[in-house]
Amino acid sequence: MKAKALSVKECTWMSEESHLLGEVHGDSQRDALCLPNIFRSKKVRPLTRTQTGPAYQVYHTARELLLEVLDRGAVRELIRRAAGVKAGGNHQSREQGADLSEGEYAEALAWFSIVLQSGLTVGQSSSFGSELTFRLDGWQGVLKRNSFQTSLLSLTRLEDGEKLEALSAFCSHITRRYQALYTPGHNLAVKKYSLSYQQGACSLHLALLCDTSSGFICNMYLYCPEQLQRQSRRPVVEQVVRYLLGPFCSQRPLVQLDSSAWIEGRLTDVCSGLGVNIDFVPLLKDPTSSPVRPHQRETPEGSPSHLQGWTGPALFPVSDPKGSEVDLFLPGLWATLHIICINTFVLHTLQIQGSDRQVHLTEFTRALASQLAVDSSITVPVLPPLNSTSYQETRSSKRRTNTSSCHQLRENDQQAFSSAVRLHRWNRPGVCGLDNTGNSCYLNAVLQCLCSTVPLVEHLLNQDTRKELARSKCRVAEVFVRLLEEMWMGSSSSCAPVEARSVLCSILPQFNNYSQQDAQELLLYLLNALHDDLRKVAKRQMRSSMRQPRKDQNRNCSTAAESTIVSHLFEGQLSYMTVCMHCDQQAHSTQSFTVLSLPIPADIIKCSIQDCLSLFFEQTILTGGEQMLCSVCELRRESTVLTCLDKPPEILMLHLKRFGCKGKNQVKLRTNVSFSMKLNLSPFLSSSVQNTSYSSYCLYAVVNHTGNLNMGHYTALCHNALTRTWHCFDDSAVREVQDSLVQSPNTYMLLYSRKPFQKPKISGL
Repeated sequence: MKAKALSVKECTWMSEESHLLGEVHGDSQRDALCLPNIFRSKKVRPLTRTQTGPAYQVYHTARELLLEVLDRGAVRELIRRAAGVKAGGNHQSREQGADLSEGEYAEALAWFSIVLQSGLTVGQSSSFGSELTFRLDGWQGVLKRNSFQTSLLSLTRLEDGEKLEALSAFCSHITRRYQALYTPGHNLAVKKYSLSYQQGACSLHLALLCDTSSGFICNMYLYCPEQLQRQSRRPVVEQVVRYLLGPFCSQRPLVQLDSSAWIEGRLTDVCSGLGVNIDFVPLLKDPTSSPVRPHQRETPEGSPSHLQGWTGPALFPVSDPKGSEVDLFLPGLWATLHIICINTFVLHTLQIQGSDRQVHLTEFTRALASQLAVDSSITVPVLPPLNSTSYQETRSSKRRTNTSSCHQLRENDQQAFSSAVRLHRWNRPGVCGLDNTGNSCYLNAVLQCLCSTVPLVEHLLNQDTRKELARSKCRVAEVFVRLLEEMWMGSSSSCAPVEARSVLCSILPQFNNYSQQDAQELLLYLLNALHDDLRKVAKRQMRSSMRQPRKDQNRNCSTAAESTIVSHLFEGQLSYMTVCMHCDQQAHSTQSFTVLSLPIPADIIKCSIQDCLSLFFEQTILTGGEQMLCSVCELRRESTVLTCLDKPPEILMLHLKRFGCKGKNQVKLRTNVSFSMKLNLSPFLSSSVQNTSYSSYCLYAVVNHTGNLNMGHYTALCHNALTRTWHCFDDSAVREVQDSLVQSPNTYMLLYSRKPFQKPKISGL
């Protein structure tokens, strides 16, 4: 799917939409390619009361307002038809798809949340399309795994008539829900809009019935003019206006209509018969833009700006066999979703009137999208809540109606957000989720592991260290320290590592995108950047010490300047003994390491971490092009190499080499590698390691990877030294887990400490 900006712009009625037609072509029931009159159904209760001003239900949050409309019934209308398409139009399959599961609803809302995260912009924005592509490109992997997207793509294969039939059912449900939420005022307006995106104009047209006082969209109508012309002799504009005004005739509203729909007075006569008064107004303020009609008035000032048009996010197939420019379903779906967001914005604005709080449409819709998903296990971007203090006042001062459906909604929300509710009750230092800022799960998992490395946290949050970092202008370390402070000392259950990501991308250009990245690779680069910054501090301290020399003070200055808390904790050393198989000449060498990348035994379903370590440290024979030059033979000879652990690090980081090549294809090894909370390295230590305590390690963090090389997701499980419990960090979602659930077949990295972590010694904790 390709991210594109969909522009909805107010326009005049075309001349062919205002003409009478000679005859009806074809079967009007079979060929009608428009949304049917959704108010003809006897199941819809007619409005029995007339009000002089707008009335709306009072809800507590913007999310509740939206979910009251975009409920399970609305999503079910789409999935039910998609199930019929997948089954080849089998009627039984469509009926089976009528029941919507919790997971299907969560997938749909998560999909809407990700795509709509860019928000809506009033009018047309030239930069919106590029910004949208930049935001959504990193989410393509997540979107492809979403089952709701698969269902929508199947609907794009329908015939055009069936596409609008599916849209009709969706819009019918939405509009009925809005009738229960809002009763418009006396002054209404019928407006026509054109739909367009990068390829050009769309063949689908949109007409709206709007409340001019609030900007609320009371009714919507999607249609194709040529099809309406085929089904009826009446002018297209007359058919559209009849459909839009049908449910509101009893209120006898005053309706404004663009003067291009004049039809020589015919529309005035039609609306008079319906009990509706029509005022024709020019779309443009220039009086020469359209002919002056009788009863024509100037467009009222102060009309809500979004009624003139907007630009919003949309997804379309990359390659459509029919050409995406002729598709009707997806443009109509996105326009409808935009309208839902706009109406939620209007109702939210009505609620907070008098609170001196102003919210702009773009800001509102971005935040609304971030709160839309109901499944906390699905990654979505997170923005600050929309709730204001006025909601608390509303809760006590105004009584909510339609309590049965709202009570059910709250029950569904409570079930879906049970883990999130528990999270808000937590106030545990070091237990803080990290918001996904666009395919940043790999970064979040790494940051959670480092946040749980107590000796590193203690050193960096030390007041003396922070002062030295500020003096030495250590950009990466300072940003990382601020993030650690927020995660350990802050009161929020989650935070956004935006600054940390920005700084890392500035010094590591290979991560300056929203693509899938390798967590192990990032960890190495991040530790190296921290090490370099801390070396600046050490060198500055060394220069300061050299100004006041004392006895034996400078002996180890050069060594101290190269050593930091990073090298002290994470750096180990391997020893290699190479033996010539011809003369038995031995050669010894060493190599420092930060992460041990362990091979996984091939062609087995399950193994242990000890098996991977044994495979890494096993004796290797160098033959062929890998032969070593023997210093005694002075020739290249076959040799054996024995690898041992010469200096075990304080923090042992193990990386499982799950990604490799099979022929020309890159594959992921899905072997279940079991591990324990305790790790014994004694079989792999060199003889020079005398202290046996160096062989025992305790597990404190795990990085898991689900999916494949191109479409995957990282999570972290970390042990908290304060609470002595394990927590699963899935971006901003956090939950406590039992020790027995730490084991996973998706393990990608394991972090062990040589000493069990104690309560961190942090000032103010």
